[in-house]
Amino acid sequence: MAGNFLKYGAEEATFGRKDASDIPVDAHQLIALCAPRPTFISYGIPEKGDANWLDQQGSYMATVAACPAFRLLGARDLGVTEDYRTAQKPDVNAGLLDGELAWRQHDGGHESRSNMKHFIAWANRLIGHEPPTPAEKK
Repeated sequence: MAGNFLKYGAEEATFGRKDASDIPVDAHQLIALCAPRPTFISYGIPEKGDANWLDQQGSYMATVAACPAFRLLGARDLGVTEDYRTAQKPDVNAGLLDGELAWRQHDGGHESRSNMKHFIAWANRLIGHEPPTPAEKK
């Protein structure tokens, strides 16, 4: 985290208490800044250890709200046509992985391992890499 961001977590400070409503940007704007570069957004589930303060639905809505920036710059987005305010995230383990902007929530906790095979396949497709078959590895 940047030092300037720490003021939003400080209870007592010379500049006064800050909270999330004081942050001058929203998550969808940060995701949009990634466009048109490949961006894979991944979550787990709280029941398996993803933090309870994480907002998977809100993050999905932010990802949908960032889609126009990807389209504007010629990149494929999630392919979601719903308004971000009403968009419901896909079921757990059902990812949206066809574009340069991708979303997937796995059924594990707060870790990357569960989505890694999906991320690798997504990245390989975007860069045009064909992994060797087991016979070719020998």
